[in-house]
Amino acid sequence: MRFESESELVKHIKNDPVLPVYLLYGQQNFLVRLYAKRLREKAVPPSLTDFNFTAFEANRTDIDEVSDALESVSFMGGTRLVQLTDLDADKLSSTEWAKLQERLQEIPEDTVLVISQQNVAVDPKKSARWRAILKQVEKLGACAVLDGRSRRETVRFLIALCEKNGCDIDPQLCEDIIDRCGDDLLVLGQEMQKLCAYTGEGTVLPEAVEKLCIRQLDANVFDLARRILAGNLSSALEILQELYDMGSEPIAVLGALNTSFIDLYRCKTAREQGLSQSDVTAAFSYRGREFRVKNAMRDADRFSRKRLAGCLFLLAQCDHKLKSARADGQILLQETLTRLFLQLHKGEGLA
Repeated sequence: MRFESESELVKHIKNDPVLPVYLLYGQQNFLVRLYAKRLREKAVPPSLTDFNFTAFEANRTDIDEVSDALESVSFMGGTRLVQLTDLDADKLSSTEWAKLQERLQEIPEDTVLVISQQNVAVDPKKSARWRAILKQVEKLGACAVLDGRSRRETVRFLIALCEKNGCDIDPQLCEDIIDRCGDDLLVLGQEMQKLCAYTGEGTVLPEAVEKLCIRQLDANVFDLARRILAGNLSSALEILQELYDMGSEPIAVLGALNTSFIDLYRCKTAREQGLSQSDVTAAFSYRGREFRVKNAMRDADRFSRKRLAGCLFLLAQCDHKLKSARADGQILLQETLTRLFLQLHKGEGLA
């Protein structure tokens, strides 16, 4: 069994009996933690947690220890749940890998194994071991991919968290916080706790967000890209200097800038093929980041695909120089911003 969305997993936990094994993974480690907890709460009553629940961190244990916990008998009765967090399948020795494969073929009766990938990624496209794990887990239990919530769901999450802390907040300000801090629910939750503690009670104000919430690198680079698109080179260079002053590494700034221009190129190509915003969102990993597609669709109309392709070429050149030469990264990025400006705005108009 495989759950491709959070709602499918919620429905399963609410209505179905627990399965022998689960693999929880995806881009939102907040959701991975949340549903590992909810599975534990469903399988093991609070009164039996000390007896029937065992948690392991994969880098501090071995497969034999996990297997022994699964085989152990609960003297209090009921279902026993074992949670293994952040398994790194590709780093297991051949012996450990063989033991894990054997264990996944059969889970003892009245026992549940939850593999919770909070910080270690699962990449079945690149890893044969993860492909094998997914196949076995789907055969015996269920995999759940928790890549994120929609923009609207994330806003509701922030509003609910705010209300829980005795405050209220305007939905548009929630949108601004997401733009500023990114869509990681764990980070957003921490930022909202900070804002509510500062506000005390009443309405969270934009001034508090400006004062307390740290801008994510991607948000700053998005502003930088918008300045270039708008033909404001001096302002873009000022933002670049601010990023340096905050300690941002040139290669990280370039990576985020690449993302902005890739979004633009994808959306421009989609436009030319008669495709919509929803088509782009579905084709690529934009769940919870739909605003990126919306903004790119709007901005891409102003430029030809040839000019945007030229921008990607300039960014690729910069990336190659950063990784292969001893040139000053800051100067390389300043030079690249200037070249991007000329690529987009040289000649008459913005075509």
